[in-house]
This record gives sequence, C-alpha cells and structure tokens, in this order.
Amino acid sequence: LHPCSPTWCQNHHHAQRSSGKRCLSDRSLRSCVYNTSLYNTMPVRLTLGMYFVFLLDWLTVFHKEQILVLRLEDYAANLKETIKNVFDFLDVGPLSADTEAALTKRPMSNTRRTQDKNLGPMLPSTRNLLSRFYQPFNHELASVLDSKAFLWGYS
Repeated sequence: LHPCSPTWCQNHHHAQRSSGKRCLSDRSLRSCVYNTSLYNTMPVRLTLGMYFVFLLDWLTVFHKEQILVLRLEDYAANLKETIKNVFDFLDVGPLSADTEAALTKRPMSNTRRTQDKNLGPMLPSTRNLLSRFYQPFNHELASVLDSKAFLWGYS
C-alpha cells in the first residue's frame, strides 16, 4: 500500500467513496465489498472496515455463540484481559502464568509502521470523513453483535 500522507489519504478516501457509490448503483453492498476488481484499484482499503458484511457471511456457517469478536483497541489497552477472555471463550482451561508471560511479551502486530508514523497524524477532516463513512456499517455491526461497544462513540 502507498504510504498515506494526511493530504494524500484524504484525497483518496474521497475518490474511493465515489467509486464505491458507483458500484452500489447497480450491485449489492456485499458484491461491492467482495469485488476484487474494484478493491485492487484502490490504494486505501475502506472495505476492510465494513466488518458486519464479513460477519454476516461467517454467521451463515457458525452460530453467533461460536464467534468471538474483539476490538483492537481493547486488545491494545488490556492485552492480559483480552487473552484471558479468548482462553475462556475457547474453553481451553485457565491461562498459565508462563503462557501469559510469553503471550504478553510478544511485540504488537497490526501497528502503524514507522514510515507511516513519520507522515504525521490523520487530518481531523479525514477522521470526520471516515467516521461518517463507517457510521452506518458500525451501527449494523453493533446491532448484529448486540453490543454498543462496536458503535465506537456513535449514538
């Protein structure tokens, strides 16, 4: 992916939203989200944040009680508690002190790369744009999961 400078990122989010709207004019949301031709032409992967679309597909195969959905910010804020919750969910027995230590010492994954950090923070206008873009999808996700935690501050 292209390093997303604040201005570059904002311009491409606008362009990608337009492409998405064109797709939605004659296809379903699910079809557009899974459209690899559309997806591969976009430098910013907005569809990855449309979690509920993917979750609905998983729910056609698994019961809701068989799926544990975690928020990355909860994992980052309290790794030990999150790992304990995963072990409890999987019913694999208590987490030993040695296993806990080994898991919590591992470096974080899915973090912002140094080269991207050097570009600076996201512009407030881009954050607002993305917030508005994802709001309806996050409402759907919160509804499917029956959890307001997945509203990320939306009411």
